[in-house]
Amino acid sequence: MSVLFNAVICHISATGRIHGEHNNHIAEALVRVLAVGSPGVTEQSSAELWQRVLRGGYAPDMAAPLHRVAGLQGALWLAEEKLQEVHDLISSLLHPEDPACSTHIRAEEKLLAVLRAWRVPSESGERALVVQPVQQLRDVLYTSAAFLQGIRAMEASQLPSAIDLLREAAESLCSSRVLAQMYTCLGFCFQKLEKPQTALQYWKQALQLDFRCLAALHHSAALYRAMGNVEAELEALSLLYKALLSPQPEAASSSTQACFLIGTELIVKAPSLTCAVRSPSPWKVKYLTARSCLASKRGEEAAEHYLDLLALLQDEAHQEDLLPNPDPAPRIPEVFLEAAASLVLEKRWQDAMTVCEEVLGRTAELIPGSLSVDRTQGSPAGIAEQLNCILWASAAHLHQGLSQGLLGDHKEAVTEYTKCINLLVKVQFTNTGAGEEMETDWHSTEEAMLCVLKAAAFLGRGRQFLALGKQKESLVNVQLGLQVSPAFPGAALTRVGLLRTLGRRTEAASYLQRYRGERESLAEQWGALKRDLPLYLDPHIGDPFPAHDSLTGELDESAEEMESEAAV
Repeated sequence: MSVLFNAVICHISATGRIHGEHNNHIAEALVRVLAVGSPGVTEQSSAELWQRVLRGGYAPDMAAPLHRVAGLQGALWLAEEKLQEVHDLISSLLHPEDPACSTHIRAEEKLLAVLRAWRVPSESGERALVVQPVQQLRDVLYTSAAFLQGIRAMEASQLPSAIDLLREAAESLCSSRVLAQMYTCLGFCFQKLEKPQTALQYWKQALQLDFRCLAALHHSAALYRAMGNVEAELEALSLLYKALLSPQPEAASSSTQACFLIGTELIVKAPSLTCAVRSPSPWKVKYLTARSCLASKRGEEAAEHYLDLLALLQDEAHQEDLLPNPDPAPRIPEVFLEAAASLVLEKRWQDAMTVCEEVLGRTAELIPGSLSVDRTQGSPAGIAEQLNCILWASAAHLHQGLSQGLLGDHKEAVTEYTKCINLLVKVQFTNTGAGEEMETDWHSTEEAMLCVLKAAAFLGRGRQFLALGKQKESLVNVQLGLQVSPAFPGAALTRVGLLRTLGRRTEAASYLQRYRGERESLAEQWGALKRDLPLYLDPHIGDPFPAHDSLTGELDESAEEMESEAAV
């Protein structure tokens, strides 16, 4: 038994992983033990073999070897997340009267209780030497069980229980690498509990213990973003990106790694169990950096990062690097559209149009002649993807229309805006289902986005008609935009300005009065709507990024004058 114990321990340590064959070796040894007293043992599971060995009694000199191999079996089962089997095995080594065997203990505490109560026989009188004392193996099992159960509770959103278990694990002996993972998980739990400062403290401790625990840095960047601290977010992302591209140094041997051939890191593979300790890919970090720069109007930095990403996307060999780890991946057309938005911000309008051509080329064959989306039913994947393609292509034409207008080619801008509108009118949202309407969040979001795109296209085309001196056509387009999205920023004042330009001052003053009465509610509507809009639409809805309407200043100056005329 001692030879088996040493051989399996050394093999696990040398290979760095637990193999299925290790269970087979232990089962074969148990069969040989049983065969001494009762020949002809039939094939049974490992759990059944252990129960037969322990129930049948054993000589005192077999106690220490059996406890050692039982501890090893517990490590193998924990690695397979067989917590109940480990509990039953260790319980069989205890006296029935032991408090740890009580049925009143909470389920998540039972395994830890029996591991605490496990008193391993003394090995001092044995001649056989072992590579890892069973007392150490018991401590490793305790730490691993607490860590594994903590991860499970965290994944099940049982956060208070997860925190208790992870803290219990963190107070036990383990390597700095594993302790950093535990602190990262604790920070993740406190973030979910909306305690950001506590979360940041745990992530800081994780990085101090092991700077290779890059998940802590990734979570910190995300939390800084949620807190609105853009500088801290970008600094964290920059450090994270550099660390991911740097060669990983060999881990320094800590005291626990030097002593334990089998440690918690070999039993609990935390990155495969939870995204909380999983590092993102370098290109995911590059995307997050580009996106943050775009959102904070840092055009030059955003454009630089996005162009790096686009170069990678052109190389199919690198497309896998953009897969989510741990977050959902952006769709490739969305990356292109955000890149175009950053180029518009940087006044590189020709480059923005070139990027949009790539989106149009990728989506052209996927756009149907017409598309009906039923609000009362879930849409098949094919319809959802067709709708996405229409929205992406429309946004590309919207970017091109804006860019052409800013380059001074107003006729071509009108053409691009018209193409955008023609695509959007292909989509009809219907209510064909029986009974009450059951509109899904997905339908609601996509329909709202379609309306905003349509309004932006009408308003953009109206702006180009105005530049061409066609005030009536401009007014018609602005009114159409307002019909589609009454809360669209700047649309109401633009309509007032056009009415005033066309000499319809009384109508303008009356509409302005009505708008001022509804301004607060419209602002609230737009605030709720904007939260679900993609970042790449910012050039068309943001102020002053980059389109503007010189009429707004004039309207503010003449508002009182028009209201006085309306009153007369």
